[in-house]
Amino acid sequence: MVSPRLCSRLAVALALVGAAFSAPAAKAAGWHYYDPECPVALGAGKTMKFVAMQPKKNIDRVCDVLPDTGATVIALDAPDAELREMNWDIRVVRDAEGDGEPAESDTVMRLPSQKFRNGMVNFDVNIQTAGKYALYARLTSDDGAKEYVGRHHFTVGLIDNTEFYAYVFFGLLVAGVGGRFGYVALKKKQGAA
Repeated sequence: MVSPRLCSRLAVALALVGAAFSAPAAKAAGWHYYDPECPVALGAGKTMKFVAMQPKKNIDRVCDVLPDTGATVIALDAPDAELREMNWDIRVVRDAEGDGEPAESDTVMRLPSQKFRNGMVNFDVNIQTAGKYALYARLTSDDGAKEYVGRHHFTVGLIDNTEFYAYVFFGLLVAGVGGRFGYVALKKKQGAA
């Protein structure tokens, strides 16, 4: 029989471990619709906000690490009035080195260039291959005199270091707790014999 005191200590320990891991995960998942930590820097102090989600798999809104491949919704918000009057060229591209215009062969999805006067756009993209990707945004004025360009890098279907270490820690915790219960049971069995 396991003592109630041991059970209560284990419950408290698991609660503390869960709390330690859930706070950063809640922030990373973006409990606000647009996480302020997900800006797309366009230059000259201009930014737009980025959020991605995979509603068929979970309800998490993420900034830079999508857990799975497949159907994804990306939302962009540009609160600046000047950006709302510009033509938006938005692409999802395989992440390549360099800051220039992405090659057409790297383009996974491209929206037709147009103005989004409400400053918001969301779109679906089906990313089939795990890897590194970037959102490429080029906003230009009607006369071509002003242009803002930015990239937001993200991964799809890759395990990040934090997630990997969480799995390792959880595995070690389960092995330790199971080992302790096994040890206590063995000692009781030996004591009874």
